[in-house]
Amino acid sequence: MTPFGPWLPDVMKFNPSVSTEARNVIPPSTSGFGPFPSFNNVTSAITARVQGAFSARGLTGTIYNFAGDVSKLYQMANDGLSFNDVSRVSGGAYTTASDAWWQFAQFGDYVMAVNQADDSQVFQMSASTNFAAMAGSPPRAAFCGSIRDFAVLARVSTNFNRIQWSGINDITAWTPSSTTMSDYQDFPDGGVIKGFVGGEYGVVLQERAIQRMAFEGPPLIFRFDKISNTLGCQIETSIASYENLIFFKAHDGFYMIRGGSEIVPIGVEKVDKWFAENVDASFFDRCSAAIDPSRKLYLIGFPSTSATSGLPDRVLMYHWPSGEWSYAVIDHELLYTSATQSSYTIDGLASLSATIDGLTYPVDSLFYSGSGQLLLSGFDSSHRQGFFTGQNLEARIETGEVQLTQGRKSLLRSVRPMLEASGATPTVTIRYRDRLQDAVSDGPAVAANSNGVCFVRHNARYHRARTTIPAGETWTRALGIDDINFSSMGAR
Repeated sequence: MTPFGPWLPDVMKFNPSVSTEARNVIPPSTSGFGPFPSFNNVTSAITARVQGAFSARGLTGTIYNFAGDVSKLYQMANDGLSFNDVSRVSGGAYTTASDAWWQFAQFGDYVMAVNQADDSQVFQMSASTNFAAMAGSPPRAAFCGSIRDFAVLARVSTNFNRIQWSGINDITAWTPSSTTMSDYQDFPDGGVIKGFVGGEYGVVLQERAIQRMAFEGPPLIFRFDKISNTLGCQIETSIASYENLIFFKAHDGFYMIRGGSEIVPIGVEKVDKWFAENVDASFFDRCSAAIDPSRKLYLIGFPSTSATSGLPDRVLMYHWPSGEWSYAVIDHELLYTSATQSSYTIDGLASLSATIDGLTYPVDSLFYSGSGQLLLSGFDSSHRQGFFTGQNLEARIETGEVQLTQGRKSLLRSVRPMLEASGATPTVTIRYRDRLQDAVSDGPAVAANSNGVCFVRHNARYHRARTTIPAGETWTRALGIDDINFSSMGAR
């Protein structure tokens, strides 16, 4: 068998150990590519294009889901099927810039929300019915988060290279004070702040530098150690984190920060060039990033050069345990990691549909499994929230190019696509040429017969095999191409 190798679009196609296409599938190839599910919207639409979303668990265990658009902030209703407007009641409509995002973060019982254009907002999960301006006169900021017992605001509106933190365990104390330990730090170099990730320690990503922020105690409060002098973040919405890992897109490609200190290139000679050639750089602000915890994937959604009006239509995904990539083609507005709103009993399913057949998801879906289940989520182009738990998208996997007979042409007669499936019928298209500088020719798509064999007939020096699995088919693993039947032909 010729297994499907890792998808490496940045390397030459004449390489039998790689896959030249891995579309609408999930890596890693080491155990076979898996299917990528379609998007199922769950909620009714919010008013306008979503510009940020967030899930949090309150101190009583209740799950809260929030979203924001250009002028409003929303909270998901208890049934998980709609969003309610929970915008501030004084101060007027929000004025989020068209190229900006709402950033959310949890601090104890509070959810902070910032967009740099409006006063920093806060929602107390145990008491609030609407967001309101945060007490203590904090600055307006682009990013928010927390480090241990401190709330943090970054890239404040008056100084784009400033990070500011609250008093210890006090989200209302923002005046610099040695007593409360509230203070701020201006970075003398590295450019504007492009993102912030909190936790036990903080990581501040600038345009041309990366800083680690660790609690020191009085009188310094926080110590800042520069872990990169020249490398920084290019697309601020490419940042996503999970446990001790942070992923982001720099000017020269994709990187991962491990443990707050080790910077690892993850896209070089893999997808960095492909991304640069396919992304519409005039709409970097429409990119969004998320983590799929169950599949251990970092995903970044982006508008391609063929997208309509900057609507993101591609999802690039990275499997961090194996270091392998793939991508999907699907329209969306936003990717994020969401917690399911509530659990359902069999009787409770009646609130969603009068019949089992009418349910959006099958009854064994993780969607019904209860509060706190983290799933890959998003918003579609109609501003509706949902999950990537639908039918499988049409998958396309293509082997690297191979010369079947050393120094000669070969007449390829048949191949067998290896697929772990339940009734799925893949097709195989043979792609071929005689010289590496020639354009690739495509044969017809041939369906596998009852024995799983695709009969073809192509005489050429170089061959590739593209396997296509129709949308909606049930399958678990695409492994490779087996039983390659060919005859050696002439040298010319």
